[in-house]
Amino acid sequence: MSTIQNTPFTVVDEAPVQLQMWWYDLGEDGHKWVTKHLGALTDIMKIKPQDDLIEALVTFWDPVHNVFRFSDFELTPTLEEMAGYSGFGRDLRNQELIFPRALSVHRFFDLLNISKQIRKTNVVEGCCSFYFLYSRFGQPNGFEMHEKGLNNKQNKDTWQIHRRFAFIMAFLGIMVFPNEERTIDTRIARVVQVLTTKEHHTLAPIILSEIYRALTFCKSGAKFFEGCNILLQMWLIEHLRHHPKFMSYGLSKDNFIESYEERVPDPARGKVDPGYAIWFGKRSHVDDVPEPKRPTKRPHVQAFDDKIQEWLAWGEREKGYKTTIHALEERLRNRNFEKDLQEQETEGEKKSLILQDYDSLLAKTEKSLDKAKENIVQLNEKDESILSESGKSFSM
Repeated sequence: MSTIQNTPFTVVDEAPVQLQMWWYDLGEDGHKWVTKHLGALTDIMKIKPQDDLIEALVTFWDPVHNVFRFSDFELTPTLEEMAGYSGFGRDLRNQELIFPRALSVHRFFDLLNISKQIRKTNVVEGCCSFYFLYSRFGQPNGFEMHEKGLNNKQNKDTWQIHRRFAFIMAFLGIMVFPNEERTIDTRIARVVQVLTTKEHHTLAPIILSEIYRALTFCKSGAKFFEGCNILLQMWLIEHLRHHPKFMSYGLSKDNFIESYEERVPDPARGKVDPGYAIWFGKRSHVDDVPEPKRPTKRPHVQAFDDKIQEWLAWGEREKGYKTTIHALEERLRNRNFEKDLQEQETEGEKKSLILQDYDSLLAKTEKSLDKAKENIVQLNEKDESILSESGKSFSM
């Protein structure tokens, strides 16, 4: 079985704790400044991601026409819907696009007010790590830790302003425009600069196009969803639930992400629409009748729900299979490891025997050599005795 088939499908999980702490540390003024430019988008950190739902949805994606194609109907997220969630939907027609342009490392450092003395190796292939930003701007003591590496004139108030800019970049890079390596694309710094310094610009088209692109890549076999899966998840559930409160994409100050769970209660958690609960409570109290059946879903929605449930059931079975396969592979690796150890022990025993034989042979050789030396000494003494007697005879 190939490695690609065994790789699980993943999406952005819950927001990192460090990112949430950074958000809370910005304080009320920082929240107002960020919300002014990001709208309600930061509230997606409160939504629980569902990777199985996105994985199931990918199977229905038609990358040619950019729609979800079901048995007898089509759906696709629209620009107005994505803009409505984030709060970018106001006067959308008069908003301008933001183009994420490539940046040099020095330009990236300039936008973040980081000293150019910092090594360029902190940026690899146009991306930096989340920790690179968090250690300098996210931590409460980031100013003291990296004071000499920041261009803030050694002024902490200036640093407080710069950390808001860095937060928006980190948030977008982790939660809205993620990549499989979980690093942050430096081009986002240019997007944040335009968003915070120029009027009448919107993020909505980039968010939607990245969702389309991620769906297409995953349809082709990619295992990580490089788009804002939480907005896509919310959009899908909005279209599957029966509820009286629908989103209005006109001029509104409502926070549609914050009111999402109220608008779309989750029956799996025992949540129902408040109006329905009040109505049934009154009726059951007066008439003492059993709970009426809920309205049946429209055929195309029911068919889609059935397919989703079937896919989720298969996903659970597949997870079980993968767990079993992983356990078997682990056992096989352990056995191979034990086999290698046994072979090494056997080889060690062989070497030990060889060394013992060698030591024995060496001892015998040394003994023979000592005996030979004794023989040579005895022969030399005998020769000297013979020569001495011969000399005496010649002198006589």
